[in-house]
Order: sequence, then structure tokens, then C-alpha cells
Amino acid sequence: MTQARIAVDSGRHLRPHAADAALLELETTRAPHEMGASASPSSSCNGLAIRQILVLLDGSPLADCALPYAVAVAKAFPARITLLRVLETGRGADSSRGVDLLEWEFARAEASAHLNALAADLESESVRATVEIVQGKPAEQISHFTKNRQVDLIVHASHGEGGAGSGHLGSTAQKVIAAADTSVLIVPAREPQVGRILRVRFRSILVALDCSQRAECILPTAMQLARGHDADLILAHVVSEPEVPRRMAASEEDLELAHELTERNRASAKRYLKEVQSRLSATGGHVEVRMRVSRQRTQTLCDLGDEEGVDLVVLSAHGSTGDANQHYGGVAARFLQESCKPVLIVQDLASTAHGSGPAGEAAREQPGH
Repeated sequence: MTQARIAVDSGRHLRPHAADAALLELETTRAPHEMGASASPSSSCNGLAIRQILVLLDGSPLADCALPYAVAVAKAFPARITLLRVLETGRGADSSRGVDLLEWEFARAEASAHLNALAADLESESVRATVEIVQGKPAEQISHFTKNRQVDLIVHASHGEGGAGSGHLGSTAQKVIAAADTSVLIVPAREPQVGRILRVRFRSILVALDCSQRAECILPTAMQLARGHDADLILAHVVSEPEVPRRMAASEEDLELAHELTERNRASAKRYLKEVQSRLSATGGHVEVRMRVSRQRTQTLCDLGDEEGVDLVVLSAHGSTGDANQHYGGVAARFLQESCKPVLIVQDLASTAHGSGPAGEAAREQPGH
């Protein structure tokens, strides 16, 4: 298997910060009455410690758009990157005759040359990387690789060799998201990546919160990214307008009651966000708060990201009402489908996907993993 070994950057972004412990206290200082039973955090609630990043590539310039964002995340933690190419079985050959070995070897050599060229660019950015080429169905191979290599984050462009098309996500991206049980970063691929890897700097990061403890799992991760890029954090919350289902038009009393409930929820959310803002600001970060009232939570968050000109959106895979049997809750799933911004979904149930503890930690530290 082709591999590229690259030295790690020991620059200023990689030094530990004295306020990390204060950040982790956010998960334990919330009062019990502020959390619903469905919001109980998993054992991975101390934030996503990104050490292994898997970048999925298919040889197309559009897919390469994900690389600058993988590098930006890798430098902030730091983490090592694996460049993965899945060559589909029987592709380019007559399936009735099986795989044409000559064509397969040519495809493998072409993929190897492409990935190693990208690995050389990563070396210039002081990021460690390995190159992997596997054969089979992409979704199955990616799922298998993720679980066996202790991957913390999958980075994928929204579109690849099939072209951008009209949808927010290409077919491969949709399959990867559906099968992924780890954190994912989806990068909109609008313009092909040509030439050397472009540098990406996060200047502003939108952090979506629903006032649940489960959603707070994203705070240490977001702060680590913000420190690594000297970025501003924007804490965002959408207060949902209550519906008044009636066969006839709502009465003035109904509307007044709905308005009163909305205002109570807004005031409670404002207190919560200000408290989180105060705690995060105490660690040295620049943190702002944004609130909106809407029944369209996902679309409102997308619009807010556009208004603020953010470079990245971060949210938890599940919130206060999230179903742990699903990889993503409703808001996260819709955001992946609708966002026009790069979006990082932190999987709060990631520890159940590929294990934790001494065995997992030892596997992470092995070269080439």
C-alpha cells in the first residue's frame, strides 16, 4: 500500500492552552433542571479530540475542494490526515468478464500518483499524511475503514466526479453521510480545486446551540478551532414559534398566549447564551451571540450563516430531542442537506461507533493509523 510519511508541525497553534479545563467544565456546571432526559450526554461529551482525519477523494478536482478544510482542522488540533481513494470493483471493465487486471493496475497507479502529489502538498503545510487505496463499493469501504482505523472526522466535498449538478449533495456524499457514525465535515464544492492546496483560515465560526447539554459537546471543539485560527465565535440559537393548531383562525387570546410563550423562551435562551458567552470569553476568545425567532430552524441558521459571512458552521449531531438510534437528529440531517457553508457535525455518540479506552488510544498512536 502506498504511504507518505510527513513531519508534524510544532508551531504555535499546537501548544496547549491553560483554559482547556475551564472549557470542559461547561459540560458539568449546568443545573439538572435545565436538561431534559433526552439530552443526557454520551461519554464523548468532552468535545471531539480530532487526531485522525479521513479525506475522501475520487480523483476529481471538485473532490479536492475538501483538502484545504481538512488541513485547517488538522493544524488546529493537531491531527494526521489519511487520503483515501476507493476504486470501484469492475469499473472500466466488462463485468461479465470480471475485473481487467491491466486496467485495474493502471487505475491504481493513476490514483497513487494523484494522492502522493497531494500528500507532497500536505508536507509543505507541515501536516502528517498517509495515502490509502482500496477496492470495492465506496460506502462499504469507507464505513469499514472508518471503524478499523479509529477515524475521528470524515471530510468530504459535497460533489465529486459526477459534477456539482443542482443538488446540495452528490450521490456519493449522501451515501457517506447516511452510513457515517462518526463526525463529518462537508465542504460545498462549487469551483474545482486546481493546482496546489489553497490555504483556508477560519475567521468566523457559527456555533449552533439549542440550550441542551448534549449540544454543548461542540464547544471545546469549536474553541480549539477558533484558537487555532484566531477566529471569532458566534453562538446562535433559534427560538421556535409555537404553533396553534385550530380549524378556525386563532383568536386574539391564542395569539397573545403564543407570543407570551415565545418571549419566555427567548428570555430563557438569552440568559443561557450570555452565560456561555461569559464562560468562553473568560478563556480569551472573542464570542458573540445571535438569536432569531422562527419555525424554520434549519433555514434560519443557514440564513444567519450567510448574513454573518461565517467560514464554518459547527453543530452537534443530536440536540435535546435527538434520537440516539439515528446517526443525526433532524436539524443536523437537514443542515447537511441544505447548508451552503462548510458544516462540521460533531457526533456526540462517536464513542459507541469505534470504541474508546486504552485499546483505542493505543491504535490511534500507531504510525500509519
